[in-house]
Amino acid sequence: MSAKTKATSKAKKNAPKKSTNSAVGGPVSRYVLATGLKLGLAILVIVIFYGIYLDGKVRHKFEGQRWQVPAQVYGAVPTLTLEQNVDFNNIELQLLQLNYQRVSRVVEPGQFTRKGPRLIIYRREFDFGLGLEAPAKIEIEQQAGEVYRLSFNDVETYKVQLEPLLLERILSAEGEDRVFVPLEQVPQSMVEALLFVEDKDFYHHHGLSFTGIARAFWQNLKAGARVQGGSTLTQQLAKNMYLNRDKTLWRKVNEALIAVILEWRYSKDQILEAYVNEVYLGQHYGHGVYGLGLASKFYFGKPLSLLSDEQVALLIGVVKGPSYYDPWKNPERALERRDLVLRVMFENHLLDRDSYQQAIATPLNIRPNRRFAQRSFPAYSQQVRRELKQFGATQALQSGLRIFTGFDFVKQINAERSIRNQLDALEQRQGVNELQAAMVVTNIKDASIAAIVGDRNVKFSGFNRALDAKRPIGSLIKPAVYASALERFEHYNLATPLTDEPLTMHNNQGQTWEPKNYDGKYRGKVTLLEGLSRSLNIPTVNLGMALGLENVANMLKTLGYDGNVSLVPSTLLGSVSMSPLQVSQWYSTLANNGMYNKSRAITAIYTSSGKVVWQKPQVADQRLSLQGSYLIDYAMKTVTKTGTAKTLKWQFPGLTLAGKTGTSNDLRDSWFVGYDQDTLVTSWIGRDDNQSTGLTGSSGALSLYSEFLSAQGGHSRFDLLPEGVEMTNFEIATGNAVTSECMEMARYPAVRDGLFHTDTCLQPKPKVKSWFEKLFGRNDDQDDAVSTGH
Repeated sequence: MSAKTKATSKAKKNAPKKSTNSAVGGPVSRYVLATGLKLGLAILVIVIFYGIYLDGKVRHKFEGQRWQVPAQVYGAVPTLTLEQNVDFNNIELQLLQLNYQRVSRVVEPGQFTRKGPRLIIYRREFDFGLGLEAPAKIEIEQQAGEVYRLSFNDVETYKVQLEPLLLERILSAEGEDRVFVPLEQVPQSMVEALLFVEDKDFYHHHGLSFTGIARAFWQNLKAGARVQGGSTLTQQLAKNMYLNRDKTLWRKVNEALIAVILEWRYSKDQILEAYVNEVYLGQHYGHGVYGLGLASKFYFGKPLSLLSDEQVALLIGVVKGPSYYDPWKNPERALERRDLVLRVMFENHLLDRDSYQQAIATPLNIRPNRRFAQRSFPAYSQQVRRELKQFGATQALQSGLRIFTGFDFVKQINAERSIRNQLDALEQRQGVNELQAAMVVTNIKDASIAAIVGDRNVKFSGFNRALDAKRPIGSLIKPAVYASALERFEHYNLATPLTDEPLTMHNNQGQTWEPKNYDGKYRGKVTLLEGLSRSLNIPTVNLGMALGLENVANMLKTLGYDGNVSLVPSTLLGSVSMSPLQVSQWYSTLANNGMYNKSRAITAIYTSSGKVVWQKPQVADQRLSLQGSYLIDYAMKTVTKTGTAKTLKWQFPGLTLAGKTGTSNDLRDSWFVGYDQDTLVTSWIGRDDNQSTGLTGSSGALSLYSEFLSAQGGHSRFDLLPEGVEMTNFEIATGNAVTSECMEMARYPAVRDGLFHTDTCLQPKPKVKSWFEKLFGRNDDQDDAVSTGH
């Protein structure tokens, strides 16, 4: 063995032996492994707990109130029945407000035509509160101003309903606006097109789709533009419903986790329905447009079911970027995007070649203006909101409530026009300025409020004089005084004499009150009917004091006034202050034959699922006797024939109307309440500084009613004697019911049980001599004188 070999062998022997538990392969590796397991377990626990948190968050929103769906406030549902009075012009006016199209031949929903005495309407689908009703073809035929024949889908019927006007949508505080559409109401072609463009594998993946990402990348590369999205619809729903729009990795992680939870918890149809109602599709000024249902009305002004192929394609195309593809701001981009979607629909056999070519050649068919039609009726909206607050429904306003009201578009427009026109004319004629006005229009049958104007500027949304301006009502109070008397038929009737002579009254403090008639004249004696129809103050005070102030105050309460009434004589001449709405309330009882109904704007409230939240009670509450209400109505009709409102007689000679003028001290307030068979109108004119207007009730507020009636048209008051009332001859001088001929007589209706007939007169009517007696007969006066001498 050489020396070099020996040295090497020795070195190997003397070298230290390697340990099997080195610092690299022993305790260190076990430490790393243990630490990794602990860290992995901790992450797993965190993920599990975070997943549980996300699951709870997903379930809470998806199974609770998913969205803040605005409350929708509708006007009255136009209802037509056989033999009902009908005005085709008014119906057409409302149809045009609803964006119905006037055509020569009706072929699809949203169209109407008029052919002589026939009006044909293809009513759109609508939910009247009991579920969505399919489109229907309605035909109305009139004869002599009445409905002669009705048909519903070519079947004759007794009653039909037309689509009501949408007054407003009460939005959430966040400004979200949407129209909820159940999945079964979304056209199948739209659903299929949406899936082909946004998520072709929707019914096959579990929230995430890697093949979908790859396919979208390839399709977009071929098209040279983004035709398909990489995220699934479930991911998009997760982002829209639960997350913000920040483009961060953490948001994408949350999006994926929530998408998996959604797919695990809910069916594909539930997810798809949520998506079509949640997807963000644009901005209407300060409010977001969410869901396909609202977007269809926003872009095209019609529901989903009526969209054309190119409109469907545009709506789906906008999903990618509502701002970037805004058809009003960027029509070229929107058109290009729409055509790409149409091509996808054609390539996937959703469109045949002819339909595709026709659609591709069509320009953007959107509304001319992005702003929704502004039907602004602020005074009426204030009343609706007050009533919602009274019902305790304000907390549920964002749950899609459907609120139906008594609002009548035609009556509202006519009320607004009468105030605008007449105030200008009155100021010019009287040489005054700064006049203000208010008007409340009520449907007599159910006391539902049809129209409200609260300011001269009819679109003003501030102080509402119709609801909140309480002013002295003047002679408007007199029907309550006279009704109180006529209910006591044993003591009073329309011929009862009332004293009209100078009157002085003293109170306990030594103060005096000397009421006077408006014309300053005294007539000695007048009938009860004349006292009301000519609005005489002194006879009214004498009657009221005889009845008792408390009885008059009770009558106001009975009729429906909810305020306090001071028991002082000046109350009898209207020193009590009321708002036009308060006046309208108790006058509606007089106009409805003594039947009381609470005046309300809202007639019914339904949840989005059709459950009744509140409905206007249809309870009969007869506050006056039928006999007494007929007599006061007769007197109110006399007001418009020969009394203070007699101008109505020559303005509307074919109509039987009723009403009452009212004027407060120094001509500060001008009032008039007028009504026909169907509609009660309360109008007021005054000044906010409470200065004189120079107008009486007949020279001021009456003109508002006259203009309203000229535009609206009217229906005469019925004149049927109720049981127990008969036409009776009265002697004017005594007020007695007589069976003989007296010097001055009148024939009035009276309650039979309260009459005592007499055959004698205080002033007998002279016997009319025949021509023979005039030539040859004796002088009866001389004979009477001779016999009296004996």
